[in-house]
Amino acid sequence: MRKIVFILIIFLSIIFIPQVYAIDTSQKIYDYSDFLTDNEEQILKEKIDKFINTYNMDMVLVTVNTHNNSSTMEYADDFYDYNSFGIGKHKDGLILVIDNNFSKENLWISTTGEAIRMYNDDRIDNILDVIYKEYNYFELFNKYIDECSYYANLGIPSSNKNTYINDKGNIVYKRHFPFFISISVSAIVSTVVLLILIHKNKMIKIATDANIYMNKNNIKITERSDNFITTHTTSVRISSSSGGSGSSSTHSGSSGISHGGGGRSR
Repeated sequence: MRKIVFILIIFLSIIFIPQVYAIDTSQKIYDYSDFLTDNEEQILKEKIDKFINTYNMDMVLVTVNTHNNSSTMEYADDFYDYNSFGIGKHKDGLILVIDNNFSKENLWISTTGEAIRMYNDDRIDNILDVIYKEYNYFELFNKYIDECSYYANLGIPSSNKNTYINDKGNIVYKRHFPFFISISVSAIVSTVVLLILIHKNKMIKIATDANIYMNKNNIKITERSDNFITTHTTSVRISSSSGGSGSSSTHSGSSGISHGGGGRSR
């Protein structure tokens, strides 16, 4: 009986526990589809290490042919979570998975912690636009790292400036007083104050004609001329930012950890 129970437990574990590889987390590149040469992996690893050290966020690259997860998104989330990737208490970082599990190839970027704030939906889409048509996998990963570095160098996009990552790893949008209400309240208060001042003080009509202050009998104009003094022009340069709009949509992995990201199929 015990043997039957043991076999049943093993069977259920295979079905319900996410399938991830037991790995060395310092490696960062897991080319299970064997798309890359050893030299290419070494070059990419050096770029990833530089990214991690510069921006204090983890980065993982995975290629895979078969897995038990129902979607590439779930596989990416589980691979990241159950192998304990990420930096700091919020597990900051991101993972790119190229999945050949089905008839078409799927690409998925999953973000965690501060990377959710850094890579909003617009930035994820922009990165995918650059890489998803590239079938040279070494070049694809090169472009991916460059794009991630570019946006990390820009900093948190304006859409996520008013956010933070809470203790559960979720992105939280801070509440703020609606702009139109703030303007309305300010206008009402200003109007009330002005009416009070008008009521307490008799307004004196301001003279707008200089002739009032002149004694015309004592003034005699003998010469009149117009002289141009100078002119001054001020110019202001208006700059634009990239990837600043759009929020970060999120979901929870099977581990309960919150993730952002997005993907494409080809």
